Amino acid sequence: MAQVQATRRQGSGWRAVLAAGLLGGGALVSSPAYALIDQTWIAAEGSDAATCQAMDPCLTLAKAVTMTATNGTIFVMDSGVYGAATITRPMSIRSEIGRPVMVAQITLAGGAQDRFVISDVDLEGTATASGIAYEYGVKVTGALEVLLQNVGIRYYRAGAATGVQIVSAYTVRVTLDNSTVYANQVGVLVSSNGGAGHLKLFRSLLLANYDAGVRVVGTGNDVLMAGNNVLGSTKALDLQTGGVGKSYGNNTLTSGDIPTSMAMY
Repeated sequence: MAQVQATRRQGSGWRAVLAAGLLGGGALVSSPAYALIDQTWIAAEGSDAATCQAMDPCLTLAKAVTMTATNGTIFVMDSGVYGAATITRPMSIRSEIGRPVMVAQITLAGGAQDRFVISDVDLEGTATASGIAYEYGVKVTGALEVLLQNVGIRYYRAGAATGVQIVSAYTVRVTLDNSTVYANQVGVLVSSNGGAGHLKLFRSLLLANYDAGVRVVGTGNDVLMAGNNVLGSTKALDLQTGGVGKSYGNNTLTSGDIPTSMAMY
């Protein structure tokens, strides 16, 4: 006997949730409750008692991380409050459709050879009605490569209040491509110990980040920029204590420090 329940999810239309079992024949169809899977899903009306599969999504990002295999993908089904999560294994976070808003705070704390991807989502740091005020959107404390592509990062204003923080213990390259960083205290901060932080900033808009659009602190840390608009901050580019900025000459920077010019090939 099979039962089909249809539930209406806000902003997502009608979705069918199928719960099937063989009754009376002595057999039950089920899946392992705690087996890691390559693809998981989260939704605003999900449940952390769920399996994190497409027809049974989880509610929080932290729960989905525990259910996702190394190098797997977490799909965001719709806009919602997904909470804070620390990810210690390489994996990706991306939208299933459109570009949903995630109220979230993500820490990437992998190993020296780990790679992470976040794409096609908007991260927000403030949800007043829920009493949420996060400190950062994405904080990189350990990785080899991080790709942030087609993302929005906005309204991170609590504490250190940074859209993206690069403070890796290992040499890391973080690429921010085709993205918008808006209305944070600092848009992107590169301040890894020992000069291990390298930001590649391409084709992005950094707008109205109050103190700085991009701040690079410490010898050996740097930003390489091409095709960006960095506007509306006290300092569009803020280089401190040996931090380096490099530009291919096709960026709009309305204030702050002047980057080193790089030749176009």
